[in-house]
Amino acid sequence: VLHASLSGTNDMNAWKVPVSRFLRAAARGLERTGFPEYPAGHPVSAAEEGTREVQAAIEKLQALSVSVRNGHIPLAALAQEIGRMTALRDHYEDLQNGLFARFEAASNDHACVKLMWALQDDVLALQRELAGSTGGPEGESAFWKKFGEFFLLAGALAWRERYVLYPVALRALPGPDAEPGSVVNPRVSFDADGAGPSSFVFMSPTGSLRVDELEAIFKLLPIDVAFIGADDRVKFYSDPPHRIFPRSPAVIGRLVQNCHPPKSVATVEEILRSFRDGSRDRAEFWLEARGAFVHITYFAVRDSSGRYAGTLEVTQDATHVRSLEGEKRLL
Repeated sequence: VLHASLSGTNDMNAWKVPVSRFLRAAARGLERTGFPEYPAGHPVSAAEEGTREVQAAIEKLQALSVSVRNGHIPLAALAQEIGRMTALRDHYEDLQNGLFARFEAASNDHACVKLMWALQDDVLALQRELAGSTGGPEGESAFWKKFGEFFLLAGALAWRERYVLYPVALRALPGPDAEPGSVVNPRVSFDADGAGPSSFVFMSPTGSLRVDELEAIFKLLPIDVAFIGADDRVKFYSDPPHRIFPRSPAVIGRLVQNCHPPKSVATVEEILRSFRDGSRDRAEFWLEARGAFVHITYFAVRDSSGRYAGTLEVTQDATHVRSLEGEKRLL
């Protein structure tokens, strides 16, 4: 019932309170059931380790908050520690790009992860607000109210992961080496004679490249790219060391709508619709993220007859380019 309700909407706000009430009512029974054993190497096992790290980080913040209230350290020290805490973002991104994608491919009843993603965004938004707190009498009161919301929501999400998401995902995923559904590994496969990827050649009228050369070029380009096919599923992404938004092989074959937080899905679908009907050939965005000025452009890819073939996403950290002035003509 929950999947049917959530799958038909991207407005998660309407479902946050009802689902929370339902889980509170079921909490005692779920806690009596306990945790299953997660096989070593299983995607759920790695995710559960991330949850433990998050819980440890939250408990550390709670201990610091007690020290602040007792006058042992200033509130600013707690705000700084909240800003430095990366465990939440790292864990949520691992789930969004890994376990969520595998679960979606393995189970028909996966819409609950949309709600979890929306709540993760709420936690991270509260973290950013707390980290930017300036204190003061009025500010301090607001800080503690927000800190309470942050602490409770982050803790509630960790509980949902351990008692709901992981046991359900364990039943849905076939084993430690589970890949998303029937999606093949994105690596270039070997020939029957054992020839490696470097033996394959990309050929075009303007030249040819071995696959290993092509991969080396993608790693050096000051952009990262992703290609979404005409069926709205991710077909390829580059993975340079400087990639801004993380991806994992689990996203290959995933619906692009599921690769974005629910609040962004309407924008994604509008871009795809306009590319399909030809009313737009590109869509451009820029934003501040992770201390960088990020420029993102989506391009409609069309075949020789003009038919829509997919969407190319190009993302760049444009911080350095944005800062340039004048000219530089010499090494």
